[in-house]
Amino acid sequence: MARGDNPEARKIEAYPALDWLRFVLASVVVLGHEGIAMPGPVNGGLAVEVFLALSGWLIGGILLRTTAAELPRFFYNRSTRIWAPYLATATLVYGLAAVRQGIDGNWFKYLFYDLTFTHYTFTTFPRALTEMPLGGTGAHFWSISVEEQFYLAAPIVMLFLGRGRSLVTWVLIAALLLVAQSQFAAIALGVAAAVAHRRYGFATGEPLRHALLGLLAVALFAVAWRWNVPPARALFACAAVVALTIPGARGRWGVLFGALSYPLYLNHWLGGFVMQAVDKLVVPLPDAVMKATSYLMAVVVAYVAWFVIDRQVMARRGGWYTPALGRASQVAAYTLFAIGIAGGTILWANGQ
Repeated sequence: MARGDNPEARKIEAYPALDWLRFVLASVVVLGHEGIAMPGPVNGGLAVEVFLALSGWLIGGILLRTTAAELPRFFYNRSTRIWAPYLATATLVYGLAAVRQGIDGNWFKYLFYDLTFTHYTFTTFPRALTEMPLGGTGAHFWSISVEEQFYLAAPIVMLFLGRGRSLVTWVLIAALLLVAQSQFAAIALGVAAAVAHRRYGFATGEPLRHALLGLLAVALFAVAWRWNVPPARALFACAAVVALTIPGARGRWGVLFGALSYPLYLNHWLGGFVMQAVDKLVVPLPDAVMKATSYLMAVVVAYVAWFVIDRQVMARRGGWYTPALGRASQVAAYTLFAIGIAGGTILWANGQ
């Protein structure tokens, strides 16, 4: 295998509908943050749960085909895919906050949480919205910390525990997280679905089978509409992902819009900032126009961020990879999280 080859590319089946799903989910988050009401339980929170279930499905599927010797490449791929765009956005958020609001204890505290992927572990809402830089602009970083913690825990469970790849194990993990109403429930359900698919092959593209899966997703959506509680949303999230995992050739536009979903999620706040400046300094905008143009500007910002950062990194990361760099990524991921847990515990013990 040539140095630039990515072995994970052979571990991922192509599901074209998931590209569009990612963009729709990111758009729901953006529109929700713009104050646009959507029907029933549909909101940014539900969209993120579907995102997490999707991550569980995809990453779980990769880990089912990954050996311990391949873990450095796994962590390298996660760091280049997730860290580079995320750190660019975090730098922008905290840099703007330092210029506009100055630097205080809360600035350092939330920067520490965000750099160590412990935002979800130690941040308390709604208190955090009054403490975080730029009025809570980085509040959505909590989901990045959930994903990163999943990337740390899942390889340990799946590769180093005796029954870590069994369906029973992941059903039990998901059940415990559902009972605890944890945000990790959706991602664990996604892994359980990936394990079940590996064993039984239910997401095959057969029309009747996916129609039944779609009906299950609709039924669970109705349950979530009637009882808008975390377990119902997590179960719907997983069912929706599995119903859309129809194998096929990915289209050019789907790949592009799927790729835009992550920078759109990270940077959508910039669209609102730009249009607020236009509203204040150029011409007053009606509320509906402000919301629509803020969304469109967020998509433009996402495209620029993707072109400048994501596209360049993804095109070059294969050539950059070495086993030593992969091991460094692995060590860095666990070390950062350990530092975050230690530091966050100290802050929490001191009432911060």
